Amino acid sequence: MKSLRLKKHWSQEQLAQLSGLNVRTIQRVEKGDNVGMESLKSLAAVFEISPDELLAAINSENGQQPEGATPSNVEATALQKAKDKAKLIKYFYAFTAYLIAMFLLFMLPNYNDGENTGPLVVVFLSFCVMIAGFAFYVFQPFGEAWENKKAKQLLAEQKEHHGDTPSQ
Repeated sequence: MKSLRLKKHWSQEQLAQLSGLNVRTIQRVEKGDNVGMESLKSLAAVFEISPDELLAAINSENGQQPEGATPSNVEATALQKAKDKAKLIKYFYAFTAYLIAMFLLFMLPNYNDGENTGPLVVVFLSFCVMIAGFAFYVFQPFGEAWENKKAKQLLAEQKEHHGDTPSQ
């Protein structure tokens, strides 16, 4: 993990602040001590990798090979996550196309020269809300990547405001 931290040019204190963990916890992890799953998840989120990938990096730095966690397993896990995400995106596009087809084929023919405008607008808006909700679920605009980016931005602003690095 130390190599990941150094690639980002972060001190242990900065990593602790970004991850919400204690500096002592960061030191223990880098020393090779056991780390809890919640701490591992917090650190993995900061580095924008999976907890399995972080654990593999920690173990490789310490010359250990965990049970059942070979680099190929880590890659397989990452590949499976990518496939699941791609499948979810495919479902999103299929769902959106289905709702558009439903609206065009079944709702618009019932327009009746403006007589049914109110119900059509309500159906259209409800379809839009369903599509937007599913889009937020699939694309996660405010997910972990956004949180990490925002945390880095806030840390940079804090350093700029104080004019120095965090105290040790």
